[in-house]
Amino acid sequence: MSKIIGAVEIGTSFAKVLIGEVSEDRSLNIVGKSFRKNEGVRKGEIIDFRKTASSVHAAIDEAEKMSGTTVDSIYLAQTGSHLEGTLLKGSANVASPDGRVSLEDLQRAADEAKRKQAAAGRSYVHHVRLPIQLDGRPVEDPVGMRGQNVELAFWSILGDESAIRMNLDIAHQYSLEVDDLILSSIASATLVAGPDLRRAGVLVIDMGAGVTDVALYRGGNIAFTGVVPVGGDHLTGDLAMGLRILEPYAEELKLEYGKAQSDSSDAEQDLWIIGNKTIGDRTIRRKAIADIIHVRTVELFEIISKELGQLLEPAELGAGVLLTGGASKLPGIEQLASKVLGVPVSKANFPSGLGNELAQAENSTVLGLLHYGLEDHRLPGEKRTNQSSGIFQIIGDWIGI
Repeated sequence: MSKIIGAVEIGTSFAKVLIGEVSEDRSLNIVGKSFRKNEGVRKGEIIDFRKTASSVHAAIDEAEKMSGTTVDSIYLAQTGSHLEGTLLKGSANVASPDGRVSLEDLQRAADEAKRKQAAAGRSYVHHVRLPIQLDGRPVEDPVGMRGQNVELAFWSILGDESAIRMNLDIAHQYSLEVDDLILSSIASATLVAGPDLRRAGVLVIDMGAGVTDVALYRGGNIAFTGVVPVGGDHLTGDLAMGLRILEPYAEELKLEYGKAQSDSSDAEQDLWIIGNKTIGDRTIRRKAIADIIHVRTVELFEIISKELGQLLEPAELGAGVLLTGGASKLPGIEQLASKVLGVPVSKANFPSGLGNELAQAENSTVLGLLHYGLEDHRLPGEKRTNQSSGIFQIIGDWIGI
């Protein structure tokens, strides 16, 4: 019997909704989609609840009509500079007299890891399990094996309670259950960096409109996540200010003529700002556009390099760096990123079968939400259940929803 699942990304530019039908063999067919312009978010965070809720609800309604069905629960992306990752660890002694590990031992270790309290006003929104250790050795599934102690670690994401509450409230107002809150960078990486790339070591940089989300994998496991409050909208703003033009014109120039670094031909090419050559229109050199974009883009990659520090080790990044997100479409951006980061950089590829309309860099997060939902994130030996209390009950206890 098939199952309907939904994915919602409340982005700086668009509210995006996908509805997927999961068959018994766990294959996914996207049956509904809607992208609605969103004017209530800045730098990945909601600043106008009503405008944002209106965009999200309209997108859900449109996607449901397209699919011919309704969705009861969703995976909801999380981004914003208020989010930070931290490593949590827990351990438990094997309780069985014969020394065989049980699911209960793993659960006690997991509970201990997640028991650490967040600071006032902050809550955990996403726990990503790292390899299980049995007596200090990594083991994929220790249940039934003999040992004395099991240790579980999680890369756990902390967020501001008020920001989390607003995201959940938007879903709640549409009578939707939230199956899980998923970090945008991890969702994108799930889509564009398969298991082989993650095992080789890869850095995924998702360059959105308001923020840039970063996820680093080593040996197949998450090692770092971060959110830089710089995105494609900042490039537009810089162009508007530097060229003394309105932002709509700056956005058009960026999309049509922008590039990450200029070349010799740009110094000779003149462009009309508005394009109709009427009063108020004027020409600028294409080099001026590239130079302005170049400065901000270099700054972005320098911030990422500084945040990663020694984690940005080329020897540990066999698969290099993958760029995705709308701003990654800038010509020449991979060469510039490689120069700043000191690691081979390429633009991410999408899995086959998505279709040209969906397989666009700016859709990596919302597509990744569905793919993340297909993966099995249970503890070894834990049964799959059809009923879930959802994230409302889990997080609601923390922040008083």
